[in-house]
Amino acid sequence: MRVHTLSISAFGPFAGTVAVDLDEVGRDGLFLLWGPTGAGKTTLLDAVVFALYGTVPGPRGQEKRLRSDHAAPDVRTEVRCEVTLGGERLRITRRPEQVRPKKRGTGTTTEQALLHVQRLTDGGWEPVSTRIDEGSEHLRTRLGLSAEQFCQVVLLPQGDFARFLRAEPEDRSRLLRTLFDVDRFARAEDWLAEERRTAERRLDAARSALGALLARAAQVVGEDLPEDLAVDPGDVPVARWSRAVAETARRRAEAAQEAADLAAEQLASAAAALAAGRSLAERHERHDRAARELERLAAEERGTADLRRRVDAGGRAEPVRDALEAAGRAAVVAERAAGALAAAGAAWSAVAGGRPADTGTARALRAGAAVATRLRDEEDRAAALRDRAADLRRRVGAAQARVAAATAAAEQHPARLAELEGRVARAADAAARLPGAVTEQDRLAGQVAAAEAAVALAAQLTEVGLRVLDRREVVVAARERAVDLRAARLDGMAAELAAGLLDGAGCPVCGSAEHPDPAVPAGRVVTVEAEEAARADLERAEAGLADVLAEQADLAARLAAAQARAGDDAPEDLRRRRAAARDAHDCTAREAADEAGARAELTALQVQAATVAEELTRAHAAVSGARAELEAVEQAGQELAARLAEAAGEDADLATRARRLVQEAERCEACLDAQDADLRARAELAVATERAAARAVEAGFADVGEAAAALLDRGELARAAAQVQQHDRALAVARAALAAPDLTDLGERPDVPALEAAARAAASTREAAVATATGADRCVHELDVLAGELTAARVELDERRAAAEHVGSLADLVNGRGGNTLRMRLQSFVLAARLEQVAEVASARLQDMSGGRYTFRHTDAAGRHGARGGLGLDVLDEHTGQQRPTKTLSGGESFMASLALALGLADVVTAESGGVQIDTLFVDEGFGSLDALALDAVMGVLDDLRRGGRTVGVVSHVEELRTRIPSRIEIRTGRDGSRLAG
Repeated sequence: MRVHTLSISAFGPFAGTVAVDLDEVGRDGLFLLWGPTGAGKTTLLDAVVFALYGTVPGPRGQEKRLRSDHAAPDVRTEVRCEVTLGGERLRITRRPEQVRPKKRGTGTTTEQALLHVQRLTDGGWEPVSTRIDEGSEHLRTRLGLSAEQFCQVVLLPQGDFARFLRAEPEDRSRLLRTLFDVDRFARAEDWLAEERRTAERRLDAARSALGALLARAAQVVGEDLPEDLAVDPGDVPVARWSRAVAETARRRAEAAQEAADLAAEQLASAAAALAAGRSLAERHERHDRAARELERLAAEERGTADLRRRVDAGGRAEPVRDALEAAGRAAVVAERAAGALAAAGAAWSAVAGGRPADTGTARALRAGAAVATRLRDEEDRAAALRDRAADLRRRVGAAQARVAAATAAAEQHPARLAELEGRVARAADAAARLPGAVTEQDRLAGQVAAAEAAVALAAQLTEVGLRVLDRREVVVAARERAVDLRAARLDGMAAELAAGLLDGAGCPVCGSAEHPDPAVPAGRVVTVEAEEAARADLERAEAGLADVLAEQADLAARLAAAQARAGDDAPEDLRRRRAAARDAHDCTAREAADEAGARAELTALQVQAATVAEELTRAHAAVSGARAELEAVEQAGQELAARLAEAAGEDADLATRARRLVQEAERCEACLDAQDADLRARAELAVATERAAARAVEAGFADVGEAAAALLDRGELARAAAQVQQHDRALAVARAALAAPDLTDLGERPDVPALEAAARAAASTREAAVATATGADRCVHELDVLAGELTAARVELDERRAAAEHVGSLADLVNGRGGNTLRMRLQSFVLAARLEQVAEVASARLQDMSGGRYTFRHTDAAGRHGARGGLGLDVLDEHTGQQRPTKTLSGGESFMASLALALGLADVVTAESGGVQIDTLFVDEGFGSLDALALDAVMGVLDDLRRGGRTVGVVSHVEELRTRIPSRIEIRTGRDGSRLAG
């Protein structure tokens, strides 16, 4: 990585644009970035970091205030840097988010951050990316270093490493973590810690599971769990206690089973006695029921005799039933036929009009109805013609309305078309005038800005003129003082030379070894230092005057340019003209913006006018066609209506005539049918009555009336016969039951409730005994199952206890506890290895700078108050042979050690980052604590660093370095911000 050029604008203390060509200033491999404290030396390094990473190091980056407070509002904060990364020369332009004045109007707006990355090719600079995320990733992959690593490896901040030398191990590890990736070891520590927590949770779960099984066993056996097992269940006590409760449960089960067997024998005896008593009581009950049933049947015998007689008569009348029913049906039919004949004759008489009821009359009526029905289709056609005529009248009215609407719309179009054509012409003219209005507005805006700038610059120029006069007076005073001191020193030069004479030493003027009369000062004594100080004051005054004169010339040139741009008009006139130009531009822009809308409306109206004209033509044609068709339909309808009225005759219409004739024909035909039906019914009645009388005599009845009286309903006859048979069967069953052998000699009736009570008591006793025995057996079974589960739980508890102890010891080991005697965490162990590498590499440079006296020694001793060890750093003093802490080094020795440590750390980080080539280094401050010899040694190390084409920049305000390093960048500061000298 090599930095070639750097350009910053409105960045930090720099109000304007500052450009540095590091290739030119660092052509010897070593240059000095010099300036007083606060001038902005570190700001140039911040700009390099900002260009590459978009941030600045340290607390300055936390404030996010990169913009210069001295910068003009129209100057953008920007950093531009050309670097070579991975053999690729890149130009990086980066701006932070910043507030700028609006381009139009008043107020400010926020401008977003910007990053442009370009690559140098044979054809020139070509873009790589204009997106911040993409460009940052491109730079990061080629740098190979994080922002923290870059700041430590390339900028070498001595203050950080001085603190690093004196820090405690835990504080030292924080810097090393930013440079070396130990995240995977941190993840290993976290993973082991999580595994320990998981193992402890599993151990607690296994302990809880075993406790739950013990509590469950105690609940099963009905005893309290011993306190020692509830607190910490051990292997031997658990086994002993489980065997004891199992033996107790078995003894309880055996006793309960013996009690259940005895209760079963007693229940069997009581059940046998109850069964015998219930059997005897049932036989007594059967005997009593049979006797009562026989008495009841004997009392019902008289009613049953009458029912027997009715059943006998109904049985004899049953063969005559069909003849009697046939005669009855024939009588009903004859009666109905006579009634129907009377009704049909009356109905025909009402419409006969003297016509006889015969077949001829009926056929004539049917023929007239058929003629009227055939003509009804013509009535439908007449109705269709009327509907068609009404529809045509509506169509004529609608077409006439369309003609009126289209005529009214067409009359409005000419005026509207003329209006829109005028709008289009005005908008087109405004569009042609708009560019000129924009140009005029911009020209006047530039003149107003130039006039306002000229006023401000004139005021500044006046102020600078006063400062020029002040600086001239200072220069004159300094020059007079320097001349006076020079003359006074020349006057006392003899005395100055005499003051340096020594006895026996030659005179520098005459060479004599004797000095009989040395000169003495005649006036005031002026020393070389005083003369040099006066000359330096004169140089500074002249430099200040030159700066103010350059500023005056710059302001004069800028004022002349602003006045040339503003012209001769006053600023107030220019502002009024600018306002008028802006109003004219806005009006012209509004008119020009209306062109597209006006043209669209004109086109739409033209299309609408053509459409209305076509609609008017179609409407006229529709009116003519509908009127012609209406006349033809009305004429056909009138002719058909006259013919139908003639066919309807006296009736209202043909349908009424057809219905009347059909009704009359139906009445005539009904009268004929009724006469035939009456004759048939009377003949059938006579035949059925004669057949029924003959059948009744054959069945033993005197006449048809007696047979009909004896006849019963079929269901009633079946029910009566079944009732007689049931009575006879019940009587036989009751007599047989009383004569049964098991109902004789029954003896006394037993006390069944007492026997049942005794059986229930025995059963209750047996159930209680069986329940007790079952519970005892279940307890034994559950204890057997729990014994296996307890064994498995004890084994699992032992396994999880061993696993927890193993994982816990490993977690303690990597976290610096337990068996880790050094109290060193795994991360610290890895960082200690890195620190040991750094100490080894840094020792070579520290020996060079200290004349072989000091060597770094890494130590893994614990810190103060038992703090974790592993990151200790001492120095071996070759003069005393003792190894002592770095805190005991003096200020100059601490600077050399810090520089050596920074260089060694840079080499190790560079090697770990894949061998990134660092061709530009900056060493920031710390040289003021060195004496001449130490400074010579340090400069020798810096000379070694620039071998192989590397460029080293030294950042310092120490005056002596200006004489040691001829190539330098000098920064000066003032009330208006910082700038580069020369």
